[in-house]
Formats: sequence, structure tokens, C-alpha cells
Amino acid sequence: MKYRIEAETKHRIRIRISIRKLTEEQAKILKYAFSRAPGVTSVTIYKPTAGCAITYTGDRLEIIRRLNAFNFENVQMMAEKKDEENARISADEMKKRKLDPELKHKLRMRILGETIADTILPLPVQLAYHAYQMVTLKEM
Repeated sequence: MKYRIEAETKHRIRIRISIRKLTEEQAKILKYAFSRAPGVTSVTIYKPTAGCAITYTGDRLEIIRRLNAFNFENVQMMAEKKDEENARISADEMKKRKLDPELKHKLRMRILGETIADTILPLPVQLAYHAYQMVTLKEM
């Protein structure tokens, strides 16, 4: 992966990847791959600028080595981790995870729309609308 080190302190490194902007999938892959690395305490992804900040306690050279070896097309690190833990996530891990701001916004807008529809529409129309949603199993 081509990248440039933008800023660096004792236990934090901020890089910019040499692409215009990260897609949602690339951001997830990058965050997952580096958050599981030994010694890494946190990973922050900046999708619009294709940036990444990695906070670590281990060796800087190990982080640099992982950055040099990382490739979006060959995400072998994720497969190794999945085999290691059988994709189980602890309760503490779930508490640490946060929703993506874009997903939060989508959910809020969807809930607001449903609330307004249920408030304004007459009961027979509401029932027909919700029955249609159940029949089609429409996803958000």
C-alpha cells in the first residue's frame, strides 16, 4: 500500500493513503486489519481524506512493516484473525465499538420518517403500509 506519514508522535502515527478517498468497505478493512495488530490500542479512519491515525504501545517498526505489507486486494490478515477466534466478539469489544456517523444519520432519518408517517397517516393506511413492508421484507 502506498502511503505518506503526515504526523508522528511517540505512540501515534497518522498516515495518508495515496488514493482520493476511502470507500466504506476499504475503511472497514483498514480499521479491522490494524485494530487487531499486536500493540495497537486504537485506529481512527478519515474516509474523506483517505487518512488513518494509529495509536500503539508496541514497536514502531512493527507498525511500519504492517503498513508496507498491507494491501486492500489481499486481506489475509482478516482471514487469519477470523480463524484464530472463530469470529467471536466479547461483550467488552461490543461496548467499545461505535456506529459509523453516516449509519447513525441514516437510522435517525428512517426512524423520523416512520414516526411522521405513523403520526400523520390514518390507521388503515398505516396498517397497509406496514403490511407491505413485512411482505416485501424491505431492508433499510
